[in-house]
Amino acid sequence: MKRWLLWGLVVLVLSGATSWPTLAMPVPRVPEEEPDTQAIKTTPAPPPELTGRWIEVSLLEQIVRLHDGRQVIGEYLAVTGVGDTPDTTTYPGLFSVYQKHDGPMYLSVYGVYITHWVGFDPEHDNGFHSLPMDAQGRVVDNRLGQPVSHGCVRLIFPETVFRFATFGMKVWVH
Repeated sequence: MKRWLLWGLVVLVLSGATSWPTLAMPVPRVPEEEPDTQAIKTTPAPPPELTGRWIEVSLLEQIVRLHDGRQVIGEYLAVTGVGDTPDTTTYPGLFSVYQKHDGPMYLSVYGVYITHWVGFDPEHDNGFHSLPMDAQGRVVDNRLGQPVSHGCVRLIFPETVFRFATFGMKVWVH
């Protein structure tokens, strides 16, 4: 709901609207029958070994959260892997930060540059990084909030995760 409202306001501002619409909305009807609890997707509880500072990647929400213990100290819209082939999947699991490089780095297989690389899944070469850019530093794919990457986690503010991450820090992808 919050994301829908935020995007609605962004669209209003960008469209040059001169007045704010009223936010009167019809009251939803309460369903007569019990909801299908199998269809409701919930966030699983984090593994108990996640203490101190750690990073969460929600594949369902396309969100990266920075944690200090159980407190969320930052939340960022992201892009994860499409998941239709092994080469385009952001794999769920508990990982550790093993590599950092501020870049720019050229990814010849995709013909793009990235910055602020934080590697956490060495088996699949997945990590956090910037949106892909050309040689002049212009973003070439700015999609966020939907799975479209080749398995890595793209961020609009990669430098924040880069500064937060330390070697050995836990990364929980679910």
